[in-house]
Amino acid sequence: MSDYDIGKAFEEIENELIDSMMRNFSRHRAEETKEDYNWAQWQAEQLKALEEYRKTNAQKFGKQFKSINSKVEEMIHTARADGNAEQEVKILEAVKNGFTPHMPTGASTGEFFKVNNRKLNALVKSTTDDLKRAETAVLRMSNDKYRKAIFNAQVYANTGAGTYEKAVDMACKDMLNAGLNCVEYKNGARHTLSDYADMAIKTANKRAYLRGEGEERAKYGLSLVVVNSRQGGCPDCAKYIGKVFIDDVYSNGKKSDGDYPLLSTAIAEGLFHPRCKDSTSTHYPEIDDLSGPLTDDELAELDRQRGLEVQQQHAEKQAERFDRRAKYSLDEDNKKFAKARADEWHDRADKLAEKVKNAEDISPKAVAKSQKAVIMKSGSDNVALEDQRYGRNKSTLVNKTYIDSGEYKRKYDNATDNQAVNKSLYDCAKKALKHRSGTVFEDMYWIDGFSGDVLLSVTDSTDERTIRYTDRIRKAIRVNNSIVTVHTHPSSMPPSIEDFNSCANNAYQKCFVACHNGKIYGYYSNEIINPNLYNLYIQKYMNNGFSEFDAQINTINQLSQSFDIKFWEVSCDD
Repeated sequence: MSDYDIGKAFEEIENELIDSMMRNFSRHRAEETKEDYNWAQWQAEQLKALEEYRKTNAQKFGKQFKSINSKVEEMIHTARADGNAEQEVKILEAVKNGFTPHMPTGASTGEFFKVNNRKLNALVKSTTDDLKRAETAVLRMSNDKYRKAIFNAQVYANTGAGTYEKAVDMACKDMLNAGLNCVEYKNGARHTLSDYADMAIKTANKRAYLRGEGEERAKYGLSLVVVNSRQGGCPDCAKYIGKVFIDDVYSNGKKSDGDYPLLSTAIAEGLFHPRCKDSTSTHYPEIDDLSGPLTDDELAELDRQRGLEVQQQHAEKQAERFDRRAKYSLDEDNKKFAKARADEWHDRADKLAEKVKNAEDISPKAVAKSQKAVIMKSGSDNVALEDQRYGRNKSTLVNKTYIDSGEYKRKYDNATDNQAVNKSLYDCAKKALKHRSGTVFEDMYWIDGFSGDVLLSVTDSTDERTIRYTDRIRKAIRVNNSIVTVHTHPSSMPPSIEDFNSCANNAYQKCFVACHNGKIYGYYSNEIINPNLYNLYIQKYMNNGFSEFDAQINTINQLSQSFDIKFWEVSCDD
């Protein structure tokens, strides 16, 4: 069984857990037509079904998990053997080309191989233990999501959500959007069992392969390696590419083996992180002609490729999200909507995959240059910071009389189709503008797109022209998929690339910018845009004599032709 097979197996288990849950909801549809039917009775029946669901899953999938886990050890040992065999071929080829091996002897060498075996066994145990914890978590989460959906369906029905099908779909929307994301990383990001298993297995296989390569090097007394990925490498590790290291992790290397840094140091700094694309080759000082570290252009190209890959991954995740909703929604209109969106995202993912495969016509050198220019420009904003605190910045003063006017209020009347949301937008924007008048700091509010309730706010930011997302914010927005946001812009500029990408990342319904000069901009985005591309366009327009404001407007309009983003100025006539 390969790492792909294991990831696929876990994905099928997750789908079956969701499928079984939705089948139960669908099967009880007939309860709605019974005489004296009520939601309390339905809820009681569903809770009985939940208990059976829990028992069945524990028995059925417990056996499947055991079978999958038993294959992990074999797979890791196979990866090690592959590393052994492929490295031996390469070493023998080097011997043909003039390399003279110095086979080591002694007790230290024998101890190295014993330790290597123990480390490999520890890798097997660590991987299987991690998978077992994730497997337990996905079963627990499926039970919790089922229980939550039962109670939420009754709540939605009692508030006039409409049909049984619509009530159930609303109750299950969060789960279908996110999947059974039962694994939480240290940074707060949550992943499904299949995503986590894919990462864990690929990481374990790579480490086993590297260990196999290292063992073979140790047999021939070799310990020098060069990080060798020059195409499709990892931007996070680009600084190591082309550099020689003493492999003291896998090849029994020691500080005395040469005037080179230790590989363990680079690994501690992040080299060979999970899903890292880079690898090493044996370095033969006698016969190798190193190409050296990556150039600035090559580094820029790697960064550009990473941006495209991020966009592709986002599109694939969105496609998966709408696929689940299309498959499992009970309401036919919801199914049709989700299917249409899924098709759009699949098409976008395919196009991005092609872009990843084939280089775009934008010069990496030009991208790097434009990025540098933008960074230099933004650095100048920090001049005379004290003049920009506590309402003393004349350029960001708010005309409070206008903000209180009927004209300004009317701008929000048609901001969305929900009057309760529009009122909250106006109230929050008005409060934020008066609070931040004469400063370079921003306030932000998150509003429920159905009820208009203010979910949370940040009104104490001390970071210039930015809102930092804390764990509290991330947790709050994870459980709501109908959020409308509004935040201030002291500079009165349109939405930034960070604003658009934040909207896409967090799946906000709509977003608004309340400018200090009284203008209001609305926007939304369904995909991530590479900031380097954005900066390139900005610089192009500014080089052609456009102001920063006009350059930003033109850039957004140009990007909207290729990306799923929308931007408009909110007026009384909307």
